[in-house]
Amino acid sequence: MSGSVCIGMYEGTGTWHDGAGKTAAYRIQQSIQATADGFDVSFRHDFEDGAVVEARFSMTWMTPNLFRVDTAGAEVGNGYVFGDLSHYHMKFGDKFVEVSYLSKGDALEVFGSSSTNAEGQYIAWKETLRTKAERVADRA
Repeated sequence: MSGSVCIGMYEGTGTWHDGAGKTAAYRIQQSIQATADGFDVSFRHDFEDGAVVEARFSMTWMTPNLFRVDTAGAEVGNGYVFGDLSHYHMKFGDKFVEVSYLSKGDALEVFGSSSTNAEGQYIAWKETLRTKAERVADRA
């Protein structure tokens, strides 16, 4: 089975939950753009406390279903796409981050976790993003 990626601009909301029992909501702006050899994912998270997190990752196809994840020119992980599901994992020092995208029509459900947050706690999140995305044709 080959994969496809929903290209487009997304907006939505998310909630995070950490190992100490804390939870909070945040707003998301996200872009998934096709490139010559893969796709780029960039996002901005605006948290309730006023904090802002922005990031950009470049995904480069290794095979029709597998990709490498780079940020700031350095390889940090790998991922895959099968049908409506995309998943990737990354390592930053001792921290592991994993993210899954499930395409549902004009929406993306995003699930992720990190081995540690800024307070040293395990953290997980769920996001719901919406747009009028166009689907890139299956690659294989």
